[in-house]
Amino acid sequence: MPNISTTDAQGLYTKKIVDVYAKRSNPTAFLRSFSKTVEAPTLEISIEVQRGFEKIAVDVVRGTDGNRNSFSRSTEKIFIPHYFNEYFDATQLQLYDRLYGATEIDDAILAAYMNSVADKAMELQAKIERAYELMWAQVFETGIVTTNAGSTNIDFKRKATSLVDLGGGNYWANSVNPFTNLEAACTFLRTVGLAEGGVFNAIVGSQALSDLYNNTIFKERQNLFNMALDAVAPPQRNATGAAYHGEISCGAYRVRLWSYPQYYTNSAGVSTPYVNPKKVVVIPENPHFTMSFAAVPQLITPGTAPKAGAFHLSQYPDVRKKSMDIVVESAGLAVPTAVDTIYTLQAVA
Repeated sequence: MPNISTTDAQGLYTKKIVDVYAKRSNPTAFLRSFSKTVEAPTLEISIEVQRGFEKIAVDVVRGTDGNRNSFSRSTEKIFIPHYFNEYFDATQLQLYDRLYGATEIDDAILAAYMNSVADKAMELQAKIERAYELMWAQVFETGIVTTNAGSTNIDFKRKATSLVDLGGGNYWANSVNPFTNLEAACTFLRTVGLAEGGVFNAIVGSQALSDLYNNTIFKERQNLFNMALDAVAPPQRNATGAAYHGEISCGAYRVRLWSYPQYYTNSAGVSTPYVNPKKVVVIPENPHFTMSFAAVPQLITPGTAPKAGAFHLSQYPDVRKKSMDIVVESAGLAVPTAVDTIYTLQAVA
Protein backbone atom coordinates (compact mmCIF):
# COMPACT_ATOMS: atom_id res chain seq x y z
CA MET A 1 0.00 0.00 0.00
CA PRO A 2 1.34 3.52 -0.77
CA ASN A 3 2.33 5.63 2.21
CA ILE A 4 2.22 9.39 2.74
CA SER A 5 3.87 11.58 5.36
CA THR A 6 1.92 12.74 8.42
CA THR A 7 2.38 16.33 7.24
CA ASP A 8 0.71 15.58 3.91
CA ALA A 9 -1.93 13.55 5.68
CA GLN A 10 -2.90 16.53 7.81
CA GLY A 11 -3.41 18.66 4.69
CA LEU A 12 -5.44 15.99 2.93
CA TYR A 13 -7.58 15.51 6.02
CA THR A 14 -8.33 19.22 6.30
CA LYS A 15 -9.26 19.54 2.62
CA LYS A 16 -11.17 16.33 2.11
CA ILE A 17 -13.21 15.72 5.25
CA VAL A 18 -15.92 18.19 4.22
CA ASP A 19 -16.15 16.60 0.76
CA VAL A 20 -16.50 13.13 2.28
CA TYR A 21 -19.21 14.40 4.64
CA ALA A 22 -21.08 16.14 1.82
CA LYS A 23 -21.35 12.92 -0.17
CA ARG A 24 -23.28 11.16 2.58
CA SER A 25 -27.02 11.00 2.01
CA ASN A 26 -29.37 12.77 4.41
CA PRO A 27 -32.04 10.74 6.23
CA THR A 28 -35.43 10.91 4.55
CA ALA A 29 -38.18 12.61 6.57
CA PHE A 30 -41.77 11.99 5.55
CA LEU A 31 -43.43 14.88 7.41
CA ARG A 32 -40.80 17.30 6.16
CA SER A 33 -41.24 16.04 2.59
CA PHE A 34 -44.41 18.14 2.29
CA SER A 35 -42.36 21.35 2.52
CA LYS A 36 -39.89 23.15 0.30
CA THR A 37 -36.48 24.23 1.59
CA VAL A 38 -35.40 27.87 1.81
CA GLU A 39 -31.96 28.95 3.06
CA ALA A 40 -31.15 32.50 4.20
CA PRO A 41 -27.82 34.09 5.26
CA THR A 42 -29.48 36.01 8.12
CA LEU A 43 -30.24 35.46 11.81
CA GLU A 44 -33.98 35.79 11.25
CA ILE A 45 -36.38 34.41 8.69
CA SER A 46 -39.55 36.17 7.59
CA ILE A 47 -42.73 35.30 5.75
CA GLU A 48 -45.49 37.51 4.37
CA VAL A 49 -49.07 36.40 4.88
CA GLN A 50 -52.08 37.91 3.13
CA ARG A 51 -55.39 36.10 3.32
CA GLY A 52 -57.04 35.70 -0.06
CA PHE A 53 -60.66 35.24 -1.07
CA GLU A 54 -62.83 33.53 -3.67
CA LYS A 55 -65.37 36.23 -4.38
CA ILE A 56 -66.88 36.47 -7.83
CA ALA A 57 -67.14 39.60 -9.95
CA VAL A 58 -70.58 41.23 -10.31
CA ASP A 59 -71.49 42.80 -13.61
CA VAL A 60 -72.34 46.53 -13.77
CA VAL A 61 -74.31 48.75 -16.12
CA ARG A 62 -72.22 50.21 -18.91
CA GLY A 63 -71.28 53.83 -18.32
CA THR A 64 -71.47 53.55 -14.52
CA ASP A 65 -68.65 53.26 -12.04
CA GLY A 66 -67.19 49.83 -11.60
CA ASN A 67 -66.96 47.94 -8.33
CA ARG A 68 -64.21 49.38 -6.15
CA ASN A 69 -61.96 46.79 -4.55
CA SER A 70 -59.70 47.07 -1.52
CA PHE A 71 -57.17 44.57 -0.25
CA SER A 72 -55.96 43.83 3.26
CA ARG A 73 -52.36 44.61 4.07
CA SER A 74 -49.98 41.71 4.13
CA THR A 75 -48.51 40.79 7.49
CA GLU A 76 -44.82 40.07 7.84
CA LYS A 77 -43.95 37.49 10.47
CA ILE A 78 -40.35 37.28 11.66
CA PHE A 79 -38.89 34.30 13.51
CA ILE A 80 -35.52 33.35 14.92
CA PRO A 81 -35.16 29.62 14.18
CA HIS A 82 -34.04 27.06 16.70
CA TYR A 83 -30.25 26.65 16.81
CA PHE A 84 -28.61 23.23 17.02
CA ASN A 85 -24.93 22.56 17.79
CA GLU A 86 -23.70 18.97 18.01
CA TYR A 87 -20.03 17.97 18.20
CA PHE A 88 -17.60 15.15 19.03
CA ASP A 89 -13.85 14.83 19.60
CA ALA A 90 -12.22 13.25 16.55
CA THR A 91 -9.09 12.32 18.55
CA GLN A 92 -11.16 9.74 20.40
CA LEU A 93 -11.86 7.68 17.29
CA GLN A 94 -10.06 4.36 17.04
CA LEU A 95 -8.07 5.18 13.90
CA TYR A 96 -6.70 8.49 15.19
CA ASP A 97 -3.63 6.98 16.89
CA ARG A 98 -2.78 4.98 13.78
CA LEU A 99 -3.16 8.09 11.66
CA TYR A 100 -0.68 10.28 13.53
CA GLY A 101 1.30 7.77 15.55
CA ALA A 102 3.90 7.18 12.83
CA THR A 103 6.01 9.20 10.41
CA GLU A 104 4.21 7.70 7.45
CA ILE A 105 0.57 6.74 7.01
CA ASP A 106 -1.07 4.20 4.77
CA ASP A 107 -3.45 6.12 2.53
CA ALA A 108 -6.06 3.42 3.12
CA ILE A 109 -5.96 4.23 6.84
CA LEU A 110 -6.35 7.94 6.04
CA ALA A 111 -9.37 7.19 3.86
CA ALA A 112 -10.89 4.96 6.54
CA TYR A 113 -10.37 7.66 9.16
CA MET A 114 -12.00 10.35 7.03
CA ASN A 115 -14.95 8.05 6.40
CA SER A 116 -15.21 7.36 10.13
CA VAL A 117 -15.29 11.08 10.91
CA ALA A 118 -17.87 11.68 8.18
CA ASP A 119 -20.05 8.85 9.46
CA LYS A 120 -20.01 10.23 12.99
CA ALA A 121 -20.80 13.73 11.66
CA MET A 122 -23.76 12.28 9.74
CA GLU A 123 -25.01 10.70 12.97
CA LEU A 124 -25.02 14.16 14.51
CA GLN A 125 -26.85 15.57 11.49
CA ALA A 126 -29.39 12.77 11.80
CA LYS A 127 -30.08 13.89 15.39
CA ILE A 128 -30.87 17.37 14.11
CA GLU A 129 -32.95 15.97 11.23
CA ARG A 130 -35.07 14.08 13.75
CA ALA A 131 -35.59 17.33 15.67
CA TYR A 132 -36.88 18.96 12.48
CA GLU A 133 -39.20 16.03 11.87
CA LEU A 134 -40.54 16.50 15.40
CA MET A 135 -41.09 20.19 14.59
CA TRP A 136 -43.36 19.25 11.71
CA ALA A 137 -45.19 16.76 13.92
CA GLN A 138 -45.85 19.59 16.40
CA VAL A 139 -46.98 21.95 13.64
CA PHE A 140 -49.38 19.31 12.31
CA GLU A 141 -50.77 18.40 15.73
CA THR A 142 -51.08 21.78 17.52
CA GLY A 143 -49.35 24.48 15.46
CA ILE A 144 -46.96 25.21 18.32
CA VAL A 145 -43.23 24.44 18.04
CA THR A 146 -41.72 23.95 21.48
CA THR A 147 -38.17 24.81 22.48
CA ASN A 148 -35.73 23.38 25.00
CA ALA A 149 -33.43 26.43 25.30
CA GLY A 150 -35.55 28.63 27.54
CA SER A 151 -36.92 30.89 24.80
CA THR A 152 -40.59 31.32 23.96
CA ASN A 153 -42.36 28.60 22.03
CA ILE A 154 -43.33 29.53 18.48
CA ASP A 155 -47.11 29.55 18.01
CA PHE A 156 -48.35 29.74 14.42
CA LYS A 157 -51.88 30.57 15.62
CA ARG A 158 -53.87 27.82 14.00
CA LYS A 159 -57.62 28.38 13.97
CA ALA A 160 -59.54 26.59 16.71
CA THR A 161 -61.86 25.17 14.06
CA SER A 162 -58.89 23.32 12.52
CA LEU A 163 -58.34 21.37 15.77
CA VAL A 164 -61.30 19.01 16.13
CA ASP A 165 -61.98 16.38 18.79
CA LEU A 166 -64.88 14.18 17.70
CA GLY A 167 -65.68 13.46 21.35
CA GLY A 168 -68.16 11.20 23.10
CA GLY A 169 -69.77 8.56 20.93
CA ASN A 170 -68.43 10.08 17.72
CA TYR A 171 -65.04 8.38 17.75
CA TRP A 172 -64.24 5.96 14.94
CA ALA A 173 -64.35 2.93 17.25
CA ASN A 174 -68.09 3.58 17.72
CA SER A 175 -69.01 2.88 14.08
CA VAL A 176 -69.68 6.50 13.19
CA ASN A 177 -69.17 7.55 9.59
CA PRO A 178 -65.43 8.37 9.14
CA PHE A 179 -66.03 9.47 5.56
CA THR A 180 -68.17 12.34 6.83
CA ASN A 181 -65.40 13.41 9.23
CA LEU A 182 -62.76 13.38 6.49
CA GLU A 183 -65.09 15.21 4.11
CA ALA A 184 -65.54 17.96 6.73
CA ALA A 185 -61.75 18.23 7.00
CA CYS A 186 -61.40 18.57 3.22
CA THR A 187 -64.18 21.16 3.09
CA PHE A 188 -62.41 23.24 5.76
CA LEU A 189 -59.13 23.11 3.84
CA ARG A 190 -60.88 24.01 0.60
CA THR A 191 -63.09 26.85 1.88
CA VAL A 192 -61.12 28.31 4.79
CA GLY A 193 -57.59 27.38 3.76
CA LEU A 194 -58.37 27.99 0.05
CA ALA A 195 -56.51 24.80 -0.85
CA GLU A 196 -56.54 24.02 -4.55
CA GLY A 197 -57.69 20.74 -6.02
CA GLY A 198 -59.85 17.96 -4.66
CA VAL A 199 -57.20 15.48 -3.50
CA PHE A 200 -55.92 15.56 0.09
CA ASN A 201 -53.45 13.64 2.26
CA ALA A 202 -54.48 12.15 5.61
CA ILE A 203 -51.67 11.09 7.94
CA VAL A 204 -53.36 8.67 10.32
CA GLY A 205 -52.10 7.74 13.79
CA SER A 206 -51.68 4.05 14.59
CA GLN A 207 -54.72 3.65 16.87
CA ALA A 208 -56.88 5.82 14.63
CA LEU A 209 -55.92 3.67 11.66
CA SER A 210 -56.78 0.49 13.54
CA ASP A 211 -60.18 1.89 14.50
CA LEU A 212 -60.74 3.02 10.93
CA TYR A 213 -60.11 -0.46 9.55
CA ASN A 214 -62.48 -1.95 12.12
CA ASN A 215 -65.16 0.65 11.52
CA THR A 216 -68.35 -0.95 10.19
CA ILE A 217 -69.15 1.77 7.68
CA PHE A 218 -65.57 1.85 6.44
CA LYS A 219 -65.50 -1.91 5.87
CA GLU A 220 -68.68 -1.69 3.82
CA ARG A 221 -66.92 0.62 1.36
CA GLN A 222 -63.66 -1.26 0.85
CA ASN A 223 -64.39 -1.48 -2.86
CA LEU A 224 -63.78 2.28 -3.17
CA PHE A 225 -60.05 1.89 -2.48
CA ASN A 226 -57.51 3.01 -5.06
CA MET A 227 -53.89 1.88 -4.61
CA ALA A 228 -52.33 3.84 -7.52
CA LEU A 229 -49.08 4.84 -5.79
CA ASP A 230 -47.64 6.24 -9.04
CA ALA A 231 -50.13 9.13 -8.81
CA VAL A 232 -48.56 10.33 -5.56
CA ALA A 233 -45.96 13.13 -5.58
CA PRO A 234 -42.38 11.73 -5.64
CA PRO A 235 -41.23 13.26 -2.30
CA GLN A 236 -43.95 11.35 -0.47
CA ARG A 237 -43.89 8.29 -2.72
CA ASN A 238 -40.17 7.80 -2.06
CA ALA A 239 -40.20 8.79 1.62
CA THR A 240 -38.67 6.10 3.81
CA GLY A 241 -40.71 5.09 6.83
CA ALA A 242 -44.19 6.06 5.61
CA ALA A 243 -46.78 3.52 4.47
CA TYR A 244 -49.32 4.34 1.77
CA HIS A 245 -52.74 2.72 2.31
CA GLY A 246 -54.53 3.90 -0.81
CA GLU A 247 -57.16 6.50 -1.75
CA ILE A 248 -60.75 6.68 -0.62
CA SER A 249 -63.68 8.82 -1.73
CA CYS A 250 -65.09 11.26 0.82
CA GLY A 251 -68.00 13.13 -0.70
CA ALA A 252 -66.63 15.18 -3.59
CA TYR A 253 -63.01 14.65 -2.47
CA ARG A 254 -60.34 11.98 -2.72
CA VAL A 255 -58.24 11.31 0.37
CA ARG A 256 -54.90 9.51 0.39
CA LEU A 257 -54.34 7.53 3.57
CA TRP A 258 -50.85 7.38 5.10
CA SER A 259 -49.41 5.97 8.28
CA TYR A 260 -46.03 6.94 9.68
CA PRO A 261 -44.96 4.30 12.23
CA GLN A 262 -41.67 6.00 13.11
CA TYR A 263 -40.30 6.94 16.51
CA TYR A 264 -37.74 9.17 18.20
CA THR A 265 -36.18 8.90 21.66
CA ASN A 266 -37.21 11.84 23.85
CA SER A 267 -35.14 13.51 26.58
CA ALA A 268 -36.38 10.95 29.12
CA GLY A 269 -35.12 8.08 26.97
CA VAL A 270 -38.62 6.97 25.95
CA SER A 271 -39.35 5.88 22.38
CA THR A 272 -42.14 8.18 21.16
CA PRO A 273 -44.11 8.19 17.88
CA TYR A 274 -43.88 11.31 15.74
CA VAL A 275 -47.60 11.11 14.91
CA ASN A 276 -50.06 11.02 17.81
CA PRO A 277 -51.66 7.54 17.66
CA LYS A 278 -55.10 9.02 18.33
CA LYS A 279 -55.09 11.73 15.69
CA VAL A 280 -55.41 12.30 11.95
CA VAL A 281 -53.75 15.18 10.11
CA VAL A 282 -55.29 16.25 6.80
CA ILE A 283 -53.38 18.53 4.43
CA PRO A 284 -53.66 19.40 0.71
CA GLU A 285 -52.03 17.41 -2.05
CA ASN A 286 -49.59 20.26 -2.71
CA PRO A 287 -49.34 22.25 0.53
CA HIS A 288 -47.55 25.58 0.85
CA PHE A 289 -45.12 24.80 3.67
CA THR A 290 -41.48 25.82 4.09
CA MET A 291 -38.50 24.36 5.89
CA SER A 292 -36.53 27.55 6.52
CA PHE A 293 -32.87 27.72 7.49
CA ALA A 294 -31.14 30.83 8.83
CA ALA A 295 -27.44 31.47 9.32
CA VAL A 296 -25.61 29.83 12.21
CA PRO A 297 -23.37 31.94 14.50
CA GLN A 298 -20.16 32.79 12.64
CA LEU A 299 -17.35 35.32 12.50
CA ILE A 300 -17.60 37.40 9.34
CA THR A 301 -14.34 38.86 8.07
CA PRO A 302 -14.26 41.92 5.78
CA GLY A 303 -15.01 41.02 2.20
CA THR A 304 -16.77 37.74 3.00
CA ALA A 305 -20.51 37.09 3.05
CA PRO A 306 -22.34 35.08 5.73
CA LYS A 307 -22.54 31.40 4.89
CA ALA A 308 -26.02 30.07 4.21
CA GLY A 309 -27.07 26.46 4.21
CA ALA A 310 -29.06 23.85 6.06
CA PHE A 311 -26.09 22.24 7.82
CA HIS A 312 -22.56 23.46 8.52
CA LEU A 313 -19.57 21.25 9.31
CA SER A 314 -16.58 22.77 11.10
CA GLN A 315 -13.50 21.56 12.98
CA TYR A 316 -11.95 23.29 15.96
CA PRO A 317 -8.55 22.15 17.27
CA ASP A 318 -7.95 22.90 20.94
CA VAL A 319 -4.24 22.74 21.80
CA ARG A 320 -4.82 23.05 25.52
CA LYS A 321 -7.38 20.24 25.66
CA LYS A 322 -5.54 18.28 22.96
CA SER A 323 -8.79 17.71 21.11
CA MET A 324 -10.16 18.14 17.61
CA ASP A 325 -13.87 18.95 17.81
CA ILE A 326 -15.97 18.20 14.75
CA VAL A 327 -19.08 20.39 14.89
CA VAL A 328 -22.37 20.14 13.00
CA GLU A 329 -24.56 23.25 13.24
CA SER A 330 -27.99 24.12 11.92
CA ALA A 331 -30.63 26.80 12.51
CA GLY A 332 -33.94 25.69 11.02
CA LEU A 333 -37.65 26.10 11.57
CA ALA A 334 -40.72 24.34 10.20
CA VAL A 335 -42.95 27.11 8.82
CA PRO A 336 -46.56 26.34 7.78
CA THR A 337 -46.80 29.37 5.49
CA ALA A 338 -50.41 28.52 4.61
CA VAL A 339 -51.30 27.69 8.20
CA ASP A 340 -55.03 27.30 7.48
CA THR A 341 -54.35 24.28 5.26
CA ILE A 342 -53.80 21.95 8.21
CA TYR A 343 -56.70 20.13 9.85
CA THR A 344 -56.16 17.91 12.90
CA LEU A 345 -58.83 15.41 13.89
CA GLN A 346 -58.84 13.40 17.10
CA ALA A 347 -60.59 10.15 16.22
CA VAL A 348 -59.77 8.09 19.32
CA ALA A 349 -60.84 8.72 22.92
